[in-house]
Amino acid sequence: MINRSNAKPAAASLALLLLLAACSGGDKANEGGPGGKRRPMLTVSAQAAAFEDFAPTLVALGTVTPRQSVAVRPRADGQIVGVAFREGDFVRAGQVLFRLDPRQAAAAVQQAEAELKGAIAAERRATLEYERAEALVGKGFISASIRDERRALAYSARSDIDTARAQLDSARVQLSFLTITAPISGRTGELGFRLGANVRNGEATALVTINQLSPIHVRFLVPPENVQQARALLASGGGRVVVRSRDDSNSVLATGKLVFLDNNVDPGSGGVTARAEFDNRKDELWPGAIVSVELPLDAPQQRIALPEGAVQTGRDAPFVWTVAAGGNAKPDAPGDGVKVAMRDVVVAGRLAGKVYLASGVKPGEKIVVDALGRLKEGDAVRLKLAGAPDAGAAPAQQASAATGNAG
Repeated sequence: MINRSNAKPAAASLALLLLLAACSGGDKANEGGPGGKRRPMLTVSAQAAAFEDFAPTLVALGTVTPRQSVAVRPRADGQIVGVAFREGDFVRAGQVLFRLDPRQAAAAVQQAEAELKGAIAAERRATLEYERAEALVGKGFISASIRDERRALAYSARSDIDTARAQLDSARVQLSFLTITAPISGRTGELGFRLGANVRNGEATALVTINQLSPIHVRFLVPPENVQQARALLASGGGRVVVRSRDDSNSVLATGKLVFLDNNVDPGSGGVTARAEFDNRKDELWPGAIVSVELPLDAPQQRIALPEGAVQTGRDAPFVWTVAAGGNAKPDAPGDGVKVAMRDVVVAGRLAGKVYLASGVKPGEKIVVDALGRLKEGDAVRLKLAGAPDAGAAPAQQASAATGNAG
């Protein structure tokens, strides 16, 4: 027979024991795993913070454009009888590119030359007759009106010479149009017409397009907040503009200077179109390519430089994970490791895969650069140093070891 009066206290005691066990198990789980085991200690890479030169820099996408681009078109009708270059060749100003059939134009020149000779002969005859009439009128053999008529004929013959000479010059110009030369030095593109094709003056399709590649320009947009700085930079000589590949921010393609700011503000963006010029002697830049442009807007200053991924975005401010001084630095060494702490920083700028800090980190402090998403405040970690200047080096020594990627 069951004693129901004792069953309720026993059940309550059992429930209390189960609750305590659950709470104890929850505390052990927060420590890191079943049975109260601590979370595995992470091995992270850390880098010693060091100074590098950094200048506030405008970074924008730019389009490579030739300094000059000329579409070569015929100025006379004719058949192409000669092409004196290959597609893609570099040509110099004045170099022969095409020859058109010259026979008809050459015949016109010969005809104009003959007409000029006839005009010269006619003028000589008219001049002699006038001179004779001038001598005879004084002796009374002819009237003054006849002398005046002979004089008018001589003047008319002289003007006929000028007309014939102008027609000869015109015929020679038309003949010169049949030899087509390069108006500028540059690289040729694809042929619009091949050998044997008939072309006409004012043809819509160009015979070939020549782009001047050295020097070459990169066109980009200066935001409204940087226009005044860009104007000051242009007035001081153009500064030093760096162009990098879009796919590899560490690859410097060319360096040049700012040479142009448009005289109109873009109504859509409020910015101003700018152009930078580059020597491009080795054809590093090619027309139409999209590149990354870096335009330093002020003098460089010493800033703490860290890899881009080391600086995280927080709710209130950017932050980094710092490592407490001391502790072991080997992942397989015994001990409790070192602790990490979150620290807010002020970012001065970003450039070429690096973040430059205005404040928040001192030179020589170790900053975690990987496994950032798995860290918590106060976690103990083991370190492996990412290649960086020695933490004990003086700031001046660290600055001399900087690579100067700020452009």
